[in-house]
Amino acid sequence: MNYYKLLKINNLIKNPRLKFLGLMIFHVLKKRYISVQFDPINACNLRCKMCYFTDKDYVKKLKGLFPKEELPLLSKAILSRAAKLQVGCGTEPTLYKNLDTIFKLAQEAKVPYVSMTTNANLIEKDKLRNWVEHGLNEITVSLHGVTKESYEHFMGKGNFDRFLLSLTYITEIKKEFPDFKLRINYTFNEDNFIELREFWTVFKGIDVDYLQIRPIDNIGNTEYQNFSLEKILPVYEDVYQTVNKHAIKNGTILIAPKIDRLEYKQSVNSVIQPFTYCYVSPLAFWHKDFNWKNETYDDYCKRTGFISKISKLIFAKKSTLERLKNKTLNYDIN
Repeated sequence: MNYYKLLKINNLIKNPRLKFLGLMIFHVLKKRYISVQFDPINACNLRCKMCYFTDKDYVKKLKGLFPKEELPLLSKAILSRAAKLQVGCGTEPTLYKNLDTIFKLAQEAKVPYVSMTTNANLIEKDKLRNWVEHGLNEITVSLHGVTKESYEHFMGKGNFDRFLLSLTYITEIKKEFPDFKLRINYTFNEDNFIELREFWTVFKGIDVDYLQIRPIDNIGNTEYQNFSLEKILPVYEDVYQTVNKHAIKNGTILIAPKIDRLEYKQSVNSVIQPFTYCYVSPLAFWHKDFNWKNETYDDYCKRTGFISKISKLIFAKKSTLERLKNKTLNYDIN
């Protein structure tokens, strides 16, 4: 099943108990339901103003890379249950020299959807072709400004012309591999929101399959600290409809919060996240008690009583379910 269809189904199910019931059925039937979020290297070539890479104290702690020799252990432990492998979450994966190995292992494990998130300033056409040949299904490109001035202001050390060249490379590779997808993630704030109206003019000719627009979030002591939506709310619906109108015209799926979701602090869509969102980096591996180098995910679930935990949540008190809500998955997929 397409990963985005799974997200839409999750969004359609409003009852958290039904979400947990569905999760238990998937587990028992040995279906894939885990989203593996993998940062293979703790580094970035840019210094985006809304990113924690502008927090000097945080960056001091963010070191290391995932050993190549441990990649097969990662695959054995978790990829057999992965519905999606996302390479690059908060760091820049194109700085990692063993990306082709990651994609090959995911392909061998038959992960149905493999995506990579990147700022795209280091994309090379031949390398991209090689990644796609070895199982990369989607490339997700981070964007914080539509104009050259705004882009280079918010994406410190980023080069807008090089970014456009990378998008051209991606579009050309998409012609060679029609099933390969391009997703653009646009993080907006009061200073870059209005220019979204010009998105389709600036990026005319770029074949975008998915466009996500999402509000800035407070992720630490970042250089940019304006988290207000006061100036955005009065014009949000107009900009949203303009972007969506052109998205439909261009065959692009828009992923964005409707205006009534903008100031939500929590979303029922996120209640199953602790059981489906597996984050891996050189410094972390999901649950601390998961001995992933020596056991598989199924072994771990059996040892820790996964079925019992999920069963209890199906019949849990409303207050217990409320505490599981968070900000993630707080959007609509058009």
